Amino acid sequence: MKKNTDDKKDIYVDPKHEEHAFDFDFWRDNKKLWALNVPVEDMDINELRWILDVPFWEDEKGNIVITPNEVIQDLDRYPDHRDRIQAADTFYPLDIMKNKKGRWLTLDGLHRLVKLIIEGETVVKVRKIPLEMVHLTKRDN
Repeated sequence: MKKNTDDKKDIYVDPKHEEHAFDFDFWRDNKKLWALNVPVEDMDINELRWILDVPFWEDEKGNIVITPNEVIQDLDRYPDHRDRIQAADTFYPLDIMKNKKGRWLTLDGLHRLVKLIIEGETVVKVRKIPLEMVHLTKRDN
């Protein structure tokens, strides 16, 4: 699927991404997301492993076609993602929300999740963001 971005450049978005992604009609502001007053809780990391097989990351042309598992299997092929994974601060919880299929999906923290999985962790700290709060994260224009 081709999508037109803000800079008028067409990019390819893998259909599997579209199937699982959130359907927001706005861009989120992570600083606003982080400021939400939502409790932190533990979650079995296996509840989020399915995300590793969905293309959520961009290639060098901006096409959304790379899965976290592809990066895990060949970190040196994806130096930008490798570096972000290595630099990820796993002290901070993942922000997750149920997607349109009712599965927990990261709003913020996918590189942290991958780092925890590579390190063999079995539990992850998460903040479960309620759907009715996500509008509070809308980016100012």
